[in-house]
Amino acid sequence: MSKPIPGKLTLGQLGKLAGLARTSLLHYESLGLLTPRARSAAGYRFYGEAEVERLRVICRLRDAGLSLSDIGALIASPRKAARHDGLKPAQLLQQRLLDLSTTVEAVRKQQRSLARLLAIPEFRNRGARWTKTAWIELLRRAGFGEDDMRRWHIEFERDSPKEHAAFLESLGLTPAEAAEIRALSKNGRRVRA
Repeated sequence: MSKPIPGKLTLGQLGKLAGLARTSLLHYESLGLLTPRARSAAGYRFYGEAEVERLRVICRLRDAGLSLSDIGALIASPRKAARHDGLKPAQLLQQRLLDLSTTVEAVRKQQRSLARLLAIPEFRNRGARWTKTAWIELLRRAGFGEDDMRRWHIEFERDSPKEHAAFLESLGLTPAEAAEIRALSKNGRRVRA
């Protein structure tokens, strides 16, 4: 929404400008988040720069994952800017940030679990073999950093040492390389594969 705003925008024009469906804008209006600046004699809604700016704020908060209820609390007048549970705007944003870290960790755990399943022969494509390079590339594409890969090896070694050893062997690693990775995994230190 970076185009210049004419004096009056219709609901359809505002939706097109914001990339939102007409129904979304009407829903925001029903919740008291967005109110038209004026209405025509025929009942058409018109929006100006202030409403466009308010919609920009709403969209930014939605993009940050806040609920419409929380957005209402954040953009309310300062006297009313507390949710029903008493959180002030800054606290609400901080809580959302902390909630996201919990969600991210849960997703990371799922990624590690999926990678473990892919490491087990019965879940791989028949006849498919991973190389060390291909495996690392897959994990990197999935967003794994060095610490994530280390943690994956540590958990795999702790929970399923025989399967971990078999997986390392299936990558074509030498027995010495596999033994080193397993030893580092047991000690919780940096792992290279």
